Amino acid sequence: MSPLDLVFHHVGIATTSLSEEEVYYTTLGYRREGDVFTDPSQKIKGLFMTLGSMRIELLEALSKDSPVNGFLKRGMKMYHQAFLCGDIEKTVAFLVEQGAFVAVKPIPAVAFGGRRICFLMIGNKTLVELIEKP
Repeated sequence: MSPLDLVFHHVGIATTSLSEEEVYYTTLGYRREGDVFTDPSQKIKGLFMTLGSMRIELLEALSKDSPVNGFLKRGMKMYHQAFLCGDIEKTVAFLVEQGAFVAVKPIPAVAFGGRRICFLMIGNKTLVELIEKP
């Protein structure tokens, strides 16, 4: 049992085109949650969609050096799970103690009103995004 107080938030999906990908997910019953956002520091634009309690984040690269492109080149679309957390520093420290490594240090994110996010690769090669709780 984990001592972390994590709450699932979304699954991140890499796309070459938000508008094209949105059509497929709308067909499955997903609906937009908010507007398209752009985050130059992460080199992405994105869109959240929901279906019942499931939330996805469609992400499109803003530039050739966007991390999204690396996942697409490897044929990966679903590439991260995101969780809300309380104290992001303590959560990162605990996960690092468990063998995770920090892929992206805590940075403010446009999608979350400037709240910080952090990406870690956990021991089973799963990319996890932590999002500070409001």
